[in-house]
Amino acid sequence: MEPSHPLKALLQLQLATDSSAVLHLPYTLASLTHECLLPSSHLSKWTTRINSLLHSKDAGARWAGLCLAYKTSLLSRNTMIEYAQSWLGVALPMLSKNEPVPNLKAAIRLLRIIFSTAIGIPEFQRQVATPNVPKFNVAIIGLAEKHSDDELKILILESLTKLVPLYPTLNRASHAALSALTLRFLSGNAPNPTRMPLLEAASQLYSVLPHTGGKVGAANLWRKSVDETLAFGWSAFFALRTTFPTEGRNASRDTAVSTDEAVMAIPLNVDRLRCCTVVLCNLLSATTQRLVQLPLGPLVKFTTTLLLCTKDDKGKEHIDPTVHAMELSIIPEMWKSSCNLISCLAKCARHHLTPNLTRLVSYLTFHLEQKPTAAQRLILLTTVQALLVHCHPLDSPLIPTRLAKAILPSLAVILATPSEVQASADSTASSNKNKKGKKRARAYEGDEVFKLSREVICPNADDGKVLLAALEVMRLLLRNPNLSPAMQSISARVLLSVLLALPQMTPASLSRDPGLHRELHQLVQTVNTELGSGTTSVMSKSLGLVIRSTISGEDHDEAFRQLEILIHPRVPPLVRSLPHVEALSLFRAEEPQEEIDVREELGLHGVLPDAPPSSQDVDMEDDITPSPYVQDTALEPMKAPPIPKLNASLDSAPENPSYSAPQKPGPQIPTSSLKTPPLPKVAIPPPPSPSAPMQPMVAAADDEEDEEMPAINMDSDSEEDE
Repeated sequence: MEPSHPLKALLQLQLATDSSAVLHLPYTLASLTHECLLPSSHLSKWTTRINSLLHSKDAGARWAGLCLAYKTSLLSRNTMIEYAQSWLGVALPMLSKNEPVPNLKAAIRLLRIIFSTAIGIPEFQRQVATPNVPKFNVAIIGLAEKHSDDELKILILESLTKLVPLYPTLNRASHAALSALTLRFLSGNAPNPTRMPLLEAASQLYSVLPHTGGKVGAANLWRKSVDETLAFGWSAFFALRTTFPTEGRNASRDTAVSTDEAVMAIPLNVDRLRCCTVVLCNLLSATTQRLVQLPLGPLVKFTTTLLLCTKDDKGKEHIDPTVHAMELSIIPEMWKSSCNLISCLAKCARHHLTPNLTRLVSYLTFHLEQKPTAAQRLILLTTVQALLVHCHPLDSPLIPTRLAKAILPSLAVILATPSEVQASADSTASSNKNKKGKKRARAYEGDEVFKLSREVICPNADDGKVLLAALEVMRLLLRNPNLSPAMQSISARVLLSVLLALPQMTPASLSRDPGLHRELHQLVQTVNTELGSGTTSVMSKSLGLVIRSTISGEDHDEAFRQLEILIHPRVPPLVRSLPHVEALSLFRAEEPQEEIDVREELGLHGVLPDAPPSSQDVDMEDDITPSPYVQDTALEPMKAPPIPKLNASLDSAPENPSYSAPQKPGPQIPTSSLKTPPLPKVAIPPPPSPSAPMQPMVAAADDEEDEEMPAINMDSDSEEDE
């Protein structure tokens, strides 16, 4: 028995009645596939049922019919073309009637897909789209002005954004109405700002309106829109600087603003400034049919003016302190708007922005040096990253070093602070002091495993994003040849320290997001591998990093590229190459004074100050002493004076003759001397007792030269010690 057709089962069960169609609509939509709508005897019954639902007196049944027609149009283009005329005759009049909001949304979606599909079929476009697109625009513009539902407004704006570039000639008559509709949502709102989804939808529609001017007039309309939006942004900026000296504006228009007026005026102009930034970004990202001239100078001037505003700016004389404080409080919002516009300029103008690159990065570096909040630091780092990625490298000997100094503290939060290192060292020293002469202290004790010595490093989501953005910027800065050698060295050391510290901490101690630890570790490993592959000689010493990134990395192309460079170097290695900055060790003994100054200026203290020499000798002696041998009479005199480092390696040889016997003939030198009959058996006073074991450790061995030992040449050993 052949299985029944899917449409037959849906028609007999789920769509049997209008109420059943509404109730089972989610299941019906999920069951539909492209194969279900292939030509068959049940397809005509399916479309007939959709038409009956569209003409139903029940609003719910009409909504179900609109949804089924929309799904059918998505899955079967031929079916949509065949029945679009009848569906359009029902859906278009609904926009002028008092229908529920869900029905209006479903009708708009159905009409939008019908008009969008008509582009590829000239006859269908002539008969269906051309006479009905202007009617559709007029109807939905009225809906946007009449209804207060934001989701319906967003759907209307998105539908118009899609149809205006497809039918620019048909929408030319509606240009004024469309412009007024968009400016209604782009003029700012107070006290509550405009919702971002609504602002984005209106801005995108405003950016495609120049298409209505045709191939010739579109460029002029686009430039006019940019100039008007920029002027709108300047007016909003000046309205937010009423208590500051007038610069670049008409002083006759300056009027004192009262506190009551400022309570509404300042939030309104802040929202207008945000709207201006969003509109400019969408205009810069919009496509045009012909080349346009980008007003890069005015745009850069606007962004730099916003960036130059600081909280240290002095106001005018005889001003209202309350208004002045309110205008100072919104300066971070100006920085945010400026950074968003700079990022968009970098992506759109690309290398054309290079003449202004040094100035823009210097302003951003200054703000990073002022220790901003995590949210402000994130937007600043994102902007710097966009500039470094899309523009030419920085041609400045100072800015890369300053920028690296401002970014490194963001990465150093992962490393332990000097106070934490000191506390850990004190606890370890006290534990070892109580267990002197016993077994070596274990690495972990029961109470230390569950002890949380540090709080979560990234308590907020912005803190984790700051770490990732800082790593990306450092990755780009380390490629810059103008970065100073000392800064390059300290940056490499910090990155390598972070790579070593991350595996030793749990994901929960880094962030509440468990995925941040893996993402951060992979990025740090990639940056260190790239840093270690600067030259062939250095990359050969970074084999461990390359292998680790190859095994654990997700980017297989990058991993294979690193291996290919290592196996097949681009240039042969030098015979006597000079040491590279990447090859500098992590020991402070090899730090130049310039690097020490940079590290101290950044507040990076990787290790504690060196301990006194006596304590070092005692620790060294305890570590080297073999655990199977315990002799109180021989160890007590040895701990009193400090033992030279040269003789520390000989400590274990004379102390335990039985333990050193099975070793090589070399360590048996003190064993033969200790086997003389009187010394190990006869009880002697305390002073002579250490003389026998101490003789091999003294540099002068004159007494031993008189002994006859044919098997061992003690003269050669004495000469080497001397």
